[in-house]
Amino acid sequence: METRPFGMTAESMPILSLGCQRLVDDEGCTQEQAIEILNTALDRGIRYFDTAWVYSQGLSEERVGLVARERRDEMWIATKVRDETADGAKRQLEDSLRRLQTDHIEEWRMHNVMTFDRLDAMTGPGGALETMVEAKEQGVVKHISISGHTDPQIQIEALRRYDFSTALVATSVLDHFIYSFAEEFLPVAREKNVGVIGMKIFAYNRLGHVAEKALQYALGLPLTTVIVGCSTMAELEDDLRVAESFTPMSGAERLEFFREMMPLVKPENLPWKANSWNSATDWVER
Repeated sequence: METRPFGMTAESMPILSLGCQRLVDDEGCTQEQAIEILNTALDRGIRYFDTAWVYSQGLSEERVGLVARERRDEMWIATKVRDETADGAKRQLEDSLRRLQTDHIEEWRMHNVMTFDRLDAMTGPGGALETMVEAKEQGVVKHISISGHTDPQIQIEALRRYDFSTALVATSVLDHFIYSFAEEFLPVAREKNVGVIGMKIFAYNRLGHVAEKALQYALGLPLTTVIVGCSTMAELEDDLRVAESFTPMSGAERLEFFREMMPLVKPENLPWKANSWNSATDWVER
């Protein structure tokens, strides 16, 4: 599998990484299946594993930890802090380390910074960033990151406030057309040597009918890697097949794919950029 430089981390990553949110019972994935998926991903060259403190009340982290306790040196683990405060972030870090069965994490990121108010809270006095910096100084966290689904201008402002090593952003083909991280954020990240991970590649399965093209499109962006969520071995195998034989779309193929996808660019298909996640009727204002 192709590898690419990961910004200022001095690492390189395979272009395909595993999002671990779906390795849980709620997604029909048993503990045994989750362990098989994680081990197969490692055996096939995937290094980067993305999870979060909040996913299924910690079950996602716990299942990553079941494999990490045996294969920790092979894994780059990224997890997320949801709490905006320094004290709350400290408690969540302690939870994450315990669940992941490790004494350190490669990447700790602010989770879904979707408003300037949330950015202010997390980066201001008494905010989560204070704990993140302290944890990095102690060696418990290797790199500090941020994620954003909604408005790339918020993540651009975040890069002005702190030298984040990496960023996780929404880069599905549908995301290209509204509040586009591909067009607005990626040039700034490249200038600052920030490693960028793409997410929402299948738009919560709204692109399931064109999954191969959706992944091929995302892999063709100037990202280091993309995370894909899997709850079955068949899904992982499909994604690996695309990544292991990846060739970028030609200009004509990309244009045709854009034309095919444009009718799907609606708030209900991109709820993370809409005025309401559960009853999306319009785009969020910015």
